[in-house]
Amino acid sequence: MNLTEKIKNSWWVILSFIIFLNGLGFMYIGFKHNNRNWILEGITYEFPWFFYFIIFAIYGISVPSTLIITFSVILMLISIIRSVWVAVKLADVYDNNEKYTIKQTNLNQSSNSQNKGGISHNFACCLCMICIFIIFLVIIF
Repeated sequence: MNLTEKIKNSWWVILSFIIFLNGLGFMYIGFKHNNRNWILEGITYEFPWFFYFIIFAIYGISVPSTLIITFSVILMLISIIRSVWVAVKLADVYDNNEKYTIKQTNLNQSSNSQNKGGISHNFACCLCMICIFIIFLVIIF
């Protein structure tokens, strides 16, 4: 893959550098590659900005809004690092497409490995993030 194709495939990284839009790149690439974890990661990066606008509309510039903006900027820096890392890994996958082909294997489906009415890992992760935000709000107020 030449350089222009790599740039065209990784344009979404630019969104990580734009304030208030840093999670949209992950949501785009998650929908493009059908990866729910990247979609959830993008929502996680966008949620504090949305919450900041709500707090700013209610209280204006105050201690809660400045704490949320600080948290949002920290998540923005994490999203920049993470998006560059994902773009480099995806470029490697695009370059070595035959190396990363999916080979079908038979899995031993024992009764221990099946999820019997338990909660999924993604739901548990989202629930944990919501609890962290609630604790953050309780500390602020």
